[in-house]
Amino acid sequence: MRIPGSEKAVPAFSHILLATALLLAPGFAGAQEDVEKDYEAGVAAHRVNDMVGAMTPLKRAADAGHAAAQALYGEILDRAELNDEAVEYLRKAADQGNADGQFGLAVMYLTGEGVEQDDKEAARWMRAAATQGHVQANIALAKAYVTGDERLGGQSRSDATAAPFLLKAAEAGELIAMDALAKAYLTGEFGLQVDAARAEEWTARAAKARTERFGPAAGNKR
Repeated sequence: MRIPGSEKAVPAFSHILLATALLLAPGFAGAQEDVEKDYEAGVAAHRVNDMVGAMTPLKRAADAGHAAAQALYGEILDRAELNDEAVEYLRKAADQGNADGQFGLAVMYLTGEGVEQDDKEAARWMRAAATQGHVQANIALAKAYVTGDERLGGQSRSDATAAPFLLKAAEAGELIAMDALAKAYLTGEFGLQVDAARAEEWTARAAKARTERFGPAAGNKR
């Protein structure tokens, strides 16, 4: 059946009933549970650095279409320098909207491992991950703006799109972002309005973070 005036086909009611029946079938539900168990087993092994024990269940889950498993399996393959396979699984996860997969694929495009180096694709996937709240992606983009790294589109310090990435990276404890915010609230960089109180706040937070990490002597250094 097709929608009038459109080329888009609409499944017949009988097909919808069949698809619903398959989703509700005990075998289907059991298979989904098995996939989730494989993923959880892989995560547990990965958590204790048992990469060998992690890979088998993660691969089963990844091959069954589990996005988070695809992302983690791809990350392990990347660390093992199995770059072509890593890109394959990271891309599958990224295409499903998984932020870890998007971040991992962005890094592969940035470094040219397992894929032709492509700054535009690196920036596209990095931003996709960052907008979902991926901490490492936000930090990578914040650093790009602070250092003027053109590869991730950070060449302009007047770009107002930088502010959200800087704020999220700073909230995650990234010192470079904290320092940049403290300065930007004084100068109006990155599209931020000048705000002396916010500048003082971030200066204090950066000093506290340095003291906690490196000792009292580091508290006043920037």
